[in-house]
Parts: sequence; C-alpha cells; structure tokens
Amino acid sequence: MAGSPVAILTTAMKKILTIAALMLAGAPSLTAQDWSFGAATGPFVFGDFVERSLRVGNGGGSEDAGKLVLSAETSAGVALDIERRFSDRWAIRLEGTFTRAPLSVEQEDGGGVTIDAGDLDVSTWMLPVVFRINPRGTFRFHLLAGPALAFYRAEGGGEPVFDETQSEWGAAFGGGVGWWISDRFAIEGNLTDTITSSPFSREDFPDVPGIDIPRPHNVHTTVGVRWKF
Repeated sequence: MAGSPVAILTTAMKKILTIAALMLAGAPSLTAQDWSFGAATGPFVFGDFVERSLRVGNGGGSEDAGKLVLSAETSAGVALDIERRFSDRWAIRLEGTFTRAPLSVEQEDGGGVTIDAGDLDVSTWMLPVVFRINPRGTFRFHLLAGPALAFYRAEGGGEPVFDETQSEWGAAFGGGVGWWISDRFAIEGNLTDTITSSPFSREDFPDVPGIDIPRPHNVHTTVGVRWKF
C-alpha cells in the first residue's frame, strides 16, 4: 500500500541513504565516529493551518461565537537523519520526517469531525546545527536549530483541498537527550518544533468570511536509536 508506514519508511530510507552517500563522497577528511545515523518514531502534532472566526447575529449586531480550526490529527511518523560531527560539541544534521494524517476541522476549545478531503501527506527536511551541552557521559543533552522545508500533499477523499504538492519554507528548533549505552550506540529522544507557512491560502476559501492563515507549529516528539560509524 502506497500510504502504509512500511512504504513511507522505505521511501524515506532511500532518500536518506542517497543523500548520505553524497555527503560521504564529499568528505575527504572523514575520521572514525565523526558520522552517525539516527532512526526514530513517535507522535507528530500538527499546528493550525487555517482559522475561521465565527460570529452570530443578535438584535444589536453580532458577537463572537468562537473559532473553527483546520488542522490534521495527531499521527505517528518516522524520522531519519545523518549527522556529521565537527567537534565534541558541534555537529550538523540532515533529517527527514515523514507522516500521514487525516485532515480535521474542530472548535478551538475542543471537539470536531474529520472532513472527507482525505489525508495530508507531510515530508519535512531540515538541516539543523546541533550543539551538545555535555559531550561526554552516559546522558548527553543537545540543542538544535536550522532551516526546514516541508512538502504537503493531500490524497484521497475525492477532490483534494489544494492542487499538487505544496512546498513551504520555515525553521526547526528543539532539543533532546541521548542515553549512550556504548561508544557507538545510543537511545535518543528529541522534541522538535517546525514552523512553516501554511499549505493553504486565502484563495482556497474565496467565499468564506473570517478566514486567517497562521504559520503552523508542527511538533515532532520521537524516540529512537543513534549509531556512530
């Protein structure tokens, strides 16, 4: 199945390994354990793509009736990366995250229903600089920040909510901790907030009043493994 977790993981692995091979080919001063590979999974929480303010009329005019939010449901995803270490504390990481989630409309204060526009397929590529707070020890904490590029594609459910794949630039920042079981192997947890432009625009809702297009915060919480090579 094209949208299954196995298919998403296989496609992601091919992309990461291709880019890793190019990076390795261009690294003449490669030394042992300066490179590492990470693979992780966990819930991806999507931000608000579209907001609509509701108002109801009364005898004296109108009053605020809350807000509707178009987003995607929290879903599991995978994250794969290749990292190059330049010193004990500094590294650069190329990471791809991949997930698919049903689009949903709900009240800002909770409740809602999944709309029949299909699923939102999201792939995010980021290139953060990694700073390790303590480069030695069993538990090693780090911070990361850098540019990001997200690809949004709506699939299934009849007519898509927007045409073709939408690519949106943004930034990613966050941090994590690695539990180093040996010199080469660790269990790592990360929390990353990726901020991009919304894949929707006001032109997608020409006859709908009260529309606002925010910059969504897509939060990825993952746990996985890291291997130095």
